[in-house]
Amino acid sequence: MRHISRTILFAFVVFLLSATALTLNASMLDRHLAKDDENTLLYADEIIHEKETGTITARGHVEIEREGRVLRADVVTYNDKTDIMTASGHVRLDEPSGEIIYVDYAELTGDLKTGFVNRVRMTLSDNARFVANRGERENAHTSHFDHAVYSPCNLCKVNPQNPPFWQVKAKHVVFDEKAQDIYYTDALIEMFGIPTFYTPYLRHPAPNVKRRSGLLSLTMNQSTALGWFGIMEYFWVISQDKDITLTPMIRGNGNGVLAVQYRQRLEKGQFSFDGSIDPGAKVVDNKGNTLKESHRVRWHVAPEAKYNFTEHIRGGFRIERVSDQTYLRRYSHLGLSGRTFLTSNVYGEGFWGRSYASVQNYAFQGLREGDKNATTPFLLPWITVNYLGKPDSWGGRWSIDGDGLVLTRQEGTRYGRLSATSGWQKPYVSTWGDMYTIGAKLRTDLYEVHNYNPPNNLTKYNANIFRVFPQAYATWNYPFFRQWRSYRVVLEPVMGIVGAPNLSQPTKLPNEDSLFIEFNDTDVMSESRFAGLDQIDGGSRFNYGVNLAGFSGETGNTGLFVGQSLAFQDPGQYLAKTGLDKRLSDVVARLKYNYKGWLQFKTRFLLDRTTFHFHRNETNASIGKPILRFSTDYIHLPVLKKNPDDDSRKQIRLTLSSDFLDNWSASITTTRNMGKRSQTLSQGISLTYHNECFTFTNTLTKKFYADRDLQPGLIYMFRISFKNLGEFSQSFGVLNEPGSNVQAF
Repeated sequence: MRHISRTILFAFVVFLLSATALTLNASMLDRHLAKDDENTLLYADEIIHEKETGTITARGHVEIEREGRVLRADVVTYNDKTDIMTASGHVRLDEPSGEIIYVDYAELTGDLKTGFVNRVRMTLSDNARFVANRGERENAHTSHFDHAVYSPCNLCKVNPQNPPFWQVKAKHVVFDEKAQDIYYTDALIEMFGIPTFYTPYLRHPAPNVKRRSGLLSLTMNQSTALGWFGIMEYFWVISQDKDITLTPMIRGNGNGVLAVQYRQRLEKGQFSFDGSIDPGAKVVDNKGNTLKESHRVRWHVAPEAKYNFTEHIRGGFRIERVSDQTYLRRYSHLGLSGRTFLTSNVYGEGFWGRSYASVQNYAFQGLREGDKNATTPFLLPWITVNYLGKPDSWGGRWSIDGDGLVLTRQEGTRYGRLSATSGWQKPYVSTWGDMYTIGAKLRTDLYEVHNYNPPNNLTKYNANIFRVFPQAYATWNYPFFRQWRSYRVVLEPVMGIVGAPNLSQPTKLPNEDSLFIEFNDTDVMSESRFAGLDQIDGGSRFNYGVNLAGFSGETGNTGLFVGQSLAFQDPGQYLAKTGLDKRLSDVVARLKYNYKGWLQFKTRFLLDRTTFHFHRNETNASIGKPILRFSTDYIHLPVLKKNPDDDSRKQIRLTLSSDFLDNWSASITTTRNMGKRSQTLSQGISLTYHNECFTFTNTLTKKFYADRDLQPGLIYMFRISFKNLGEFSQSFGVLNEPGSNVQAF
């Protein structure tokens, strides 16, 4: 075996031919295998030149490479006069795009770009298979095949002669390598070798195509609210950096909705636009009453942009607005049906080492019944600054956190806020291995309040408020490790103390950003347990807890944390029903357990300190293997202070699933509210078949709740997907959320 570049090839051939009393000049060899100044590589056991006929024959493990193409064969013959190369015996051609072609006989031009082949067997870049009786390469980019068969499905391992799961048979196929398209004429789709569907014309992209204009999906639905309607997605590639997705929804009565998504890549960022418009249709609630939105133009827009101005500064915006509250839930295929409010934001931010600064402007739009735009706040602007210094001679770091906010609304309270927090913190590890953290903070706030009406007070205030809040804290933890046989146990007690004045909330100061206080396992040891700044987390307290973890290949892995807080002063009224309303707080905990993937359990909860009743609980558990698995999700949220009679904040979801056969899976699901107002929210069942080239899904869902124009109902949907060809889905029934099961794949 010899390896020859263009220059070395010449010397090698001269050597071989001199031994047989033949001659070959360098100019002829250049014309044979090195035209257009391209390098040609040749491997062969034997090369024979017949000067009279102008042919060169290479025998034995022949391999020729040119312009990324590699031809392998037992025998290759090249005719200099006709510039024709023939190959026979285990012929294989590797294309630069990843295709591998096997043929019985090939006749190609010297540059391997045109010619014809017999009995083609092709493996595409995604391992799909293509077979044809005859193939002809028209030019460097187009190939024609007669009586061809295509399939991306794997062959049976036991009997490869059996037909694949599905395949396309066609009288004629054109493979346009430049456009990366495959065209079929007189095509027949077979399932299990049985003719199933005929089409006179079929086209799909080549497997290595990432973006291509064309139809994405077509879905047919029926609901009592909208009647029959179809949704089609069309993807249009405008250029390498731009594309548009058009999604028209056509109803049986002629009305419809047009959705548009535009995307563009910028040199240092990106821009996108999502929007839709409904020219007007009749809208009724669940009682049949005509709503005010009937026969009005309805719409939504959601443009978004991000741009990197410099290495350290970037900015952007996202605007979300809708014509009315129920539009997005009515047409949930728009992708925003689960939102209870929309957020618009224009921002700029900078990063310098460990420091950060941002300027943001927020506007909101409530979508729940009773939400009013006049009382919805605007943040114009909200400025934050975070600075973290380098370690000083003591090993500690200084930090500064700044916050500036202007909150306004059309009706109700407005205020401006300036807040600055300076702090110092030092970690320390002793020679015994226990770890300490000490620190101190000083926070100053300045408020300008307008039109504030405190609860249970008829007077509206305008006030300027200044407050100072100092705080000092220290934490300690000491992990203990014990190895016993195959068990490893880590026990880590944690303690901390926080010292601060027990400041009460000023009467004339509104609380806009700390309305909901959640006491949990993540913040029990923190010096500041509130998400916002309006409410001070004042008072001194002692925090303590313990981390326990066990690791074993025999019994599984376990993690447990339990914590509690002891306040030195009586808590304020604002902490009622948060778990912090007594000096000794409720108990927070989290527990995790995993046994070889067969049993998984995760829960976190807030436990009453005296009755041990749950005030809050979030649990996820599953048991079983893929052959049969049962899982549950349970959530119990505290009762809202504004609505103490509301006990419906408990919900559970139960799921039984099974991968009962190879490629087959099924599941049954039910979701239910718990408490005095318990009711079933939804139930569903699904059956799916999936392999490497085909997916078939059936779902049947029943929903029981109603909200304005959203009605209870039953829906069935099936989805069929052929790899590389496309998919079709259809649903029937009474939709609770019209179009909610429409999917774009």
